Amino acid sequence: MMRIGKAVLLVILPAVILGTTRIPFADRGPLQVQNRFPLHLMFLTPRPISALPPSAGRLNASLAVDYSSVYVDESGPQYRFLMDMEIAVVGLSFAYGLTSRAAIRLDMPLVNMSGGFLDGFLENYHDLLGVGNYGRENRPRDSFAYRVDKGGSAWIEGDAGGLRLADVTLSGQWLLFSSSGAAALHASLLTSLKLPAGEPRHGYGSGRLDAGLFLPAQYESGPWSFFTMPGFIWHGDPDSRGADVAARSSITLFIGAAYAYNDRWQWLAQLNYFSSPVERTGIALLDDGAFELALGFRTALNPNWQVEFVFSEDIFTRAAPDFTIHLGLLRSFNALGNKP
Repeated sequence: MMRIGKAVLLVILPAVILGTTRIPFADRGPLQVQNRFPLHLMFLTPRPISALPPSAGRLNASLAVDYSSVYVDESGPQYRFLMDMEIAVVGLSFAYGLTSRAAIRLDMPLVNMSGGFLDGFLENYHDLLGVGNYGRENRPRDSFAYRVDKGGSAWIEGDAGGLRLADVTLSGQWLLFSSSGAAALHASLLTSLKLPAGEPRHGYGSGRLDAGLFLPAQYESGPWSFFTMPGFIWHGDPDSRGADVAARSSITLFIGAAYAYNDRWQWLAQLNYFSSPVERTGIALLDDGAFELALGFRTALNPNWQVEFVFSEDIFTRAAPDFTIHLGLLRSFNALGNKP
């Protein structure tokens, strides 16, 4: 898995360092980062997108690598959660403009879970900040564990290694309105359907359908852009192998801001909230949902290629990774072969 990240770095870093020409951004949308908490891999989760769909015949493709560290060791009246891992997600996404106002998109995550190598660093980092280490020091360093039980019955028994396909998401986007000028406002409607593709026993899929409705909107004025995307998700009860786990609907809210330093560089800050998709477990830090703060930048290599880098951190809750590093490569081109 580390070889995948190194390969992406080798491809994009020379272009980032050497690129000096002023290039207008093809897309001023938000950073396309998601909460990579292991339990949420099997459910539909919000993915921030631009309120402007690709133009007719335009294909936007992205390859991203997310690397996260997660540690949860909690018990409630019925539930027992043990997650001790580092998780890498290779995300493949495609968005295609059907008309000037409508587009479809496909999101495919490939997941690797492992014991990782960062436990020692994180312990020292938390000690330096004077914050707790969530009990990580009580387990063998850089070891792997992923198990969720309910009422003594196993729901998830994770395994390490390999690159596994998780559930995929198919979406349709419709532009509701778009204004132009010095201050521009755009809004669209996004409907998403999560399709079962991952293996439920090991936590890569729920074995059920999820459906979501979102309203991406963005306001642009000068170098500044502001984003929001409220949403609602209906989750199907997961295949829990006799543990009798029920899902509940989620409310989501995303807000963000971006500043274009020049024609090539954008700096962004985002906050993503996602209420828990699982019935109440009696563990408040999991039941209260997830807040995740993302800080990063996007740079244009040329009119069709962009790179984004993001650091995400959980705040207030435990239903998000301790941190996530996101590295994305975005490509936009006319799939019909005509001039843009």
